[in-house]
Amino acid sequence: MQPYNARMCAKDFLFDPKAVRGPRREPTIGGASDGPAPAGRDVTAEFVEAAAAPLTVSDLLGRIKGALARALPQRLVVVGEISNLNLHSSGHVYFRLKDATGCIDAAMFRSAARTLRFTPSDGLEVVVEGRVDVYEVRGQLQFYVDRMTPRGQGSLELAFRQLRERLEREGLFDPSRKKPLPRFPRAVGIVTSDVGAAVRDIARTLGRRWPAARAYLMPTPVQGADAAESIARSLALLDANAERLGIDVIIVGRGGGSLEDLWAFNEEPVARAVFACRTPVISGVGHEVDVTICDLVADVRAATPTAAAELAVPDRADVARHLQAARAKLAQHVAHALARSRQQLDALLRTAVFRDPLGRLRTQAQRLDEISHRLRVGLANELATARRRLEPAANRLAALHPARLAERARAALDRLAGRMAWALGGRSKREGDRLGGLAGRLEAVHPRAALALARQKVESASRQLEALSYRAVLRRGFSVTRAGGRIVRSAGDIQPAQAMETEFADGRVRSTADAEPGPTVPPPASETPAARTRAPRKKPPTCEPGLFD
Repeated sequence: MQPYNARMCAKDFLFDPKAVRGPRREPTIGGASDGPAPAGRDVTAEFVEAAAAPLTVSDLLGRIKGALARALPQRLVVVGEISNLNLHSSGHVYFRLKDATGCIDAAMFRSAARTLRFTPSDGLEVVVEGRVDVYEVRGQLQFYVDRMTPRGQGSLELAFRQLRERLEREGLFDPSRKKPLPRFPRAVGIVTSDVGAAVRDIARTLGRRWPAARAYLMPTPVQGADAAESIARSLALLDANAERLGIDVIIVGRGGGSLEDLWAFNEEPVARAVFACRTPVISGVGHEVDVTICDLVADVRAATPTAAAELAVPDRADVARHLQAARAKLAQHVAHALARSRQQLDALLRTAVFRDPLGRLRTQAQRLDEISHRLRVGLANELATARRRLEPAANRLAALHPARLAERARAALDRLAGRMAWALGGRSKREGDRLGGLAGRLEAVHPRAALALARQKVESASRQLEALSYRAVLRRGFSVTRAGGRIVRSAGDIQPAQAMETEFADGRVRSTADAEPGPTVPPPASETPAARTRAPRKKPPTCEPGLFD
């Protein structure tokens, strides 16, 4: 490639495509052609002169970068408005600078963006310092920013305002979360430089006002690039060991200086560390007119480090005066209390309770008896009244009890059942009698009935004949004695040694009479025929079917 020469003019490396373009060849249609087309040909010679070499895109961009480097100074200061801002996760910042008629892409790399004291935003007018160069990947012009500051105000003022607004929205300045200071702290933690005047003022003030409090110093740089991180670490360390060391309050601050000198106390890490402290924090940074983010987040703001020490501990002289006044007031109160107590004791000794201690007890015992009696009588009366008032309701309730209602319903059902049984029984008897009459009349006219009636009559006569036969009497335990072929009716009819024959129901026995007849013994009254009376036959009961038989 031909090196770039500043004395070369535009015609040395630019060309006119129309001038070098040859005659246009018409495409072959339908297969007609002068000859076979070549597989490929190099047309570079048609565009460039034989003496000039072709340029690649990278060569062209390199010449443009060189032309810009020679035409523009290395450091440019540009004023413009930020738009299309992109805060990349890598830390680089990409945006576009514009004014009323033009714009240019800009980039600020992470190393330069870390030095910004404020946060860029769309619409912010800024003054940037950097250089112009070509971004080869896209072939576009780009402004590389090394420094940036808001126009019309300093970057520190803008950064302070932005951080203050953001932390205020998050509630870090909320008065309701600020912790009260202890009245008599055991120990005080100090975060400041160990070589400045602030630490000497704080130590002198603490020793003068309250020597009983111990002081723990965390030597910390309060100015410089890493001061904010150091202050935040010292605060976290003191707060973590506060309970072990007995630290009840922490002082953070430094002496006066410019805004740049105090800027470490306007950094976000310091504000977050103060907010995270569980121990109350007093901020004493600079002088009376200096206000930092640390002052706004702290639990108490002091005008100077010395004022912070005065707020952290009480004044022993004031405490001594307060103790003296309290001692005198206490002695006066004790004297007055003793006098009043003595008067009350004398008055109590003159009361009836001390003259007769048991008198009041006897009175109360009697009153207790009366109240107990009245209570028993009243309860009895109330109970009787309630019983009288509830008795009618109880009677009504008993009458309406389901058992009583069921009993009355059962009695009524029994009465109705009896009446129904009586009515059905009478009707059944009448119908039975009528059916019996009809059956009798039917049987009377039937031949079989007449035969049965004759058979009954024959059987009745046979039974009567059997009953009148002497054999029936024999079967009942009697016997018949015959002598000489006649029935012996009396003992006088038998001669001595006369042969006799006695007939029983199951056979006959022969015997001989004694030589001398003995006295006649009448049979027992129970065995005489006259005594044998037949009991009247019981009339069989009339069995009429009941209603439910």
